[in-house]
Amino acid sequence: MSAKSTFKNKAFSISGALVLLVFSLSIMAFKSAKIPAPTGDYSVGSVELELQDANRGGRKLKVILFYPAAEIHQEIIPYHPYPDSLEKDLNSLYGIPKILIKKLSRSSIPSKNLAQAQEIAEGFPLLLFSHGYNGSRFQNSFLLPDLASHGYVVVSIEHTGSAAGTVFEDLRTGGLTPFDSVTHKEPYSDREILKWSDDQIFVLDQLSEMVSAQQMPVELSINLKKVGVFGHSFGGATSANSMIRDKRFLAGINLDGFYFGKGHLKGFNQPFMEIRADNPAAETMSEKDLEEWKMTREEYHDFLFIEWKSRLRGLARGGYESYIIRRSNHMSFSDFSLMFPLGFLTAPNREKHHEVTRQLVRYFFDFHLKGEEKKQVDSKLKSLVLTQSE
Repeated sequence: MSAKSTFKNKAFSISGALVLLVFSLSIMAFKSAKIPAPTGDYSVGSVELELQDANRGGRKLKVILFYPAAEIHQEIIPYHPYPDSLEKDLNSLYGIPKILIKKLSRSSIPSKNLAQAQEIAEGFPLLLFSHGYNGSRFQNSFLLPDLASHGYVVVSIEHTGSAAGTVFEDLRTGGLTPFDSVTHKEPYSDREILKWSDDQIFVLDQLSEMVSAQQMPVELSINLKKVGVFGHSFGGATSANSMIRDKRFLAGINLDGFYFGKGHLKGFNQPFMEIRADNPAAETMSEKDLEEWKMTREEYHDFLFIEWKSRLRGLARGGYESYIIRRSNHMSFSDFSLMFPLGFLTAPNREKHHEVTRQLVRYFFDFHLKGEEKKQVDSKLKSLVLTQSE
C-alpha cells in the first residue's frame, strides 16, 4: 500500500471517528432526562386532583400527591400530562430551545398512578410543597417521590396564574406572570405571597376534609397532626409565611427563596431550615452578571448577604438551620438542571446537588415530624455542605 493510500485511510478513520463522536454526543445531549429512582423502602404511588376554592372566586388549583404504595412496582408516569403546554411556557419565559425542554417534559417519573396505598395505623406525615415563581407542580420530581418512598404523603401544589404548563380538566390554561412583577421592593410580591399562602392553607383544609369524609380517589393513611411545608424559591418563602398564619405546619424548609412579604415583622417558632445556592460575593461579580440581577454591586450585596439574613432571623424566631451547597445555583434545587445538555460538562455536580438536597430535607422532617434521631449527610457529600446554622 502506498504512503498516499495509507494517509487517506487514516484520515478516513479519524473523520469517521469524529462523526461517530459528534453523533454520540448529540444523542447524549438531547436524550430524555433521568429522574433518580426513589431510595426508600416503599414504591411510590401518585394521584392528581383539581381543587376549587369557592371562598376565593372559584380559584382552581392542580395538585399531585405522591405516597407510599402497598405494592412493589417498576411503573412510571409521564413527567407532565401536557408537555406541549409546559414547553411553550418555559420557552416563552426563558427562551430555552424546546428541544432542551423536551429532555425533561418528555421524560418520566418513577411512580404508579392510583397505586394501592400502604396503610399504617398512625398514618404517614403530610408534606405540602410549592414550586418557584412560574414553576410547575412537577419541577421537583427528583425529590418528592423519594420522600414518599421514605414514608411521607407529599402534595405538590401548582399556583394558578404563576405556573408553567397548567391545564385544567376543561382544557383551560392557568397562565404566567412576568418575572419583573416580583422584586424585593414591590408591594405586588407582598400580596402575591399571601395568595400562595392562602393556596397552601386551602389545600391542607381540603385534604383534611376529603380524608375525613373518605372522598379521596385512593384511601391514604395520613397523620394530619404531623404536617410540614416546604418549597423552592418563591414557594419556599411562601412556606415560611404560612407557618406564621397556620400552626398546623409544624416544620418548614425553604430551598433558596428570598423572604418576600412582611412575615419577618412577626415571625414563628416552629423548626425551620433553609438550603441556599452558592452565590458569589459582590466584589467578584462582573458588570454583565450584575445587569442580569438588575442590581448595582451594593444592592446585590445588601440583598443576598444582609437583607436575606435579617429577614430569616425575623421569621425563624425559634432558631433555624441554614446550609449553602457549594457550586450550586438557584436551579440546582429543582429538576431544571436536568435540561442542560452534556450535563457532565455543563452541570457536573447536579446529581450530587440533588442527592444532598434529598438527604437534608428528609433528615430534617424525619427528626421534627417522625421523632427520629438527627442524621448527617453521607460522608461523600459533606464537602458540599457549608453550615450557617443559628
